[in-house]
Amino acid sequence: MMQNNLFLRRMVIFTEQENVAYDEKFHRGVNIIRGKNSSGKSTIIRFIFYILGGCYGDFVPEALHCKFVMAEVEINGQILTLKRYLEKTEDSSKVNKKTPLYIYYGSMEECKNDRKPEKWQKYGYNTTADRRSFSNVLFEIMDLPEFKADSNITMHQILRLIYLDQESPLSSLFFFEIFDKEIIRETVAELLMGLYNEKLSNAKLTQIQINKRIEEIKQSIKVSREFLPDPTQLSPALILSVISDLTDEIQRITKDVSNLRKGGVTNLKDNSLEYERLQVQVAKLRTNCAQIDDKIALLKADVEDSKYFVTTLEKKISALDRSIATRDYFDKIHLEYCPECLSKIEDNVEEGHCRLCKSSIDNSKGKSQAMRIKLELKFQISESRSLLKINRTTLQELTIKRNMLQGKLNVAQKQYDIAVSNVRSTCDEQIDKLIQNKGYKEGEILQYQTMLEQAEQYDRLVKEFKELKLKKDKLDHCVQVAEFKIKKQRSLIENAITENGVYLLKNDKDRQAEFHNATSFKMDFGQNVAYMTDQHVKLSASSSFYLKMTARFALFLASVQTDTMKYPRLIFSDNMEDKGMEEDRSRNFQSILIKRLADIGNPDYQVIFATSSIAKELDNPEYTIGENYTEENKSLKI
Repeated sequence: MMQNNLFLRRMVIFTEQENVAYDEKFHRGVNIIRGKNSSGKSTIIRFIFYILGGCYGDFVPEALHCKFVMAEVEINGQILTLKRYLEKTEDSSKVNKKTPLYIYYGSMEECKNDRKPEKWQKYGYNTTADRRSFSNVLFEIMDLPEFKADSNITMHQILRLIYLDQESPLSSLFFFEIFDKEIIRETVAELLMGLYNEKLSNAKLTQIQINKRIEEIKQSIKVSREFLPDPTQLSPALILSVISDLTDEIQRITKDVSNLRKGGVTNLKDNSLEYERLQVQVAKLRTNCAQIDDKIALLKADVEDSKYFVTTLEKKISALDRSIATRDYFDKIHLEYCPECLSKIEDNVEEGHCRLCKSSIDNSKGKSQAMRIKLELKFQISESRSLLKINRTTLQELTIKRNMLQGKLNVAQKQYDIAVSNVRSTCDEQIDKLIQNKGYKEGEILQYQTMLEQAEQYDRLVKEFKELKLKKDKLDHCVQVAEFKIKKQRSLIENAITENGVYLLKNDKDRQAEFHNATSFKMDFGQNVAYMTDQHVKLSASSSFYLKMTARFALFLASVQTDTMKYPRLIFSDNMEDKGMEEDRSRNFQSILIKRLADIGNPDYQVIFATSSIAKELDNPEYTIGENYTEENKSLKI
């Protein structure tokens, strides 16, 4: 399982007049936005939250003078450019939180040179039955499971554990929102920790459906047994045998009546009218059957065409995946010696340049275009499968209707044959008795046919029960195995979170004795809290904020250490001096965070945070982004 990555490479904010208000490039590693209080640092962080899909509208007045924001991002090695407008309310005091997102598959420089507006793809905030949201698309690129329209798992929910803001209450581990649900928080946490298994989730839903269906079948079987208490009445084969015997008797009676009527013609006029009526009925039923046969044939052809089309598209997606994988494989192969002069090639080459000729290269463009094509193919597959499902349902309905019409045709044909053979008839008592007996037999057949329907229904229920029982046993075993694996994986991740949390607490400035004595650290995502061994210990406001920062950064640090997590190795935070945090305590946290990342030794991460008191050793271009902002020189150049 590959760890997900989401990195911000560049962000540009434009004014209402489309002048540049902010334009900065970001890098892997630590990115510090520094400056005095009220200089606009937090505004930049909130714009990052907004452009990545966050649901935010309470921008400061300076930000409300901006028209839109663009960001160049790298997601799992693919370069995309995002654009999102600030749609103001009528009084221009706030921004619509759920504005659409525009996606361009390429870098910001490429989209500037590309004047074709259709290259930008617009996606709404919400998922609908016939339209994907930008969360669906970003989840696809980030290799996260795609949730349905009613799940409420969006990009905003993911960012609630990536963005550490200063407006949420100290008691809220997640970015705060009023209508919050425990199940949403737990699902997001499990997803980011790599513990959410889509197949397991679907299997559990199937378990519920199977158990419900088994109980329904049990009840139906019980009712059938009460309706037909005699076991022989529950056997379709026995009932069919009885119906066959009765049919043979009716045919014999009909033959006897025909033989008796050979002596003269009686009621010729009436029988001729019955004969003509049955002839019209049989012809009409045959025509209807033929018409339905034609429709069934066309639908079968459409179903086969759709299946072939879906298979072809799936093969194209597989080919694209192999192409991307092959490109990634060859990108990792490096020459150690020059093929011309056989000299050893230097390793210290700037990222994004050829090691051999030092020319600028960009391997992301091909990946991005391949992903765009892949998403389009998946959308076509989804539409084709929907059409295939409709056609199969229609085909099933037509087949049932065809069988019913065929049954009616068989009955009408028999009646027609009888009417033809009885055109010549007599009116003696013997024939009347035979006809009366025949009517009794036909009545019995109707009763047995009703019984046959119940017996066949009972037989189908018993077979379905056995099949569901086997499926349930197999599914229960698979769920048990999957849950055991996830439990083991959860233990490893929670240990990594605890280890990093205890490290950050123990290395805090000497402000809270409980921190230095900490031996455990827990995060309860469902209850939305983080705590040490004693979750009821009383802390000052600044220590409570420190504990909250510890929790969020402990989760981030665990993702840098653990390949199985889906957390995208990105965290961005508002002012670290929030809630009365002393400057030396904030600077100390910055330093121990950098040290911890260095000890882990994995450079594939991105930290973005704002501070009004940067640690001295970090105040250099290796870590800082932009200018040192002041009240006179704010971050937004409006």
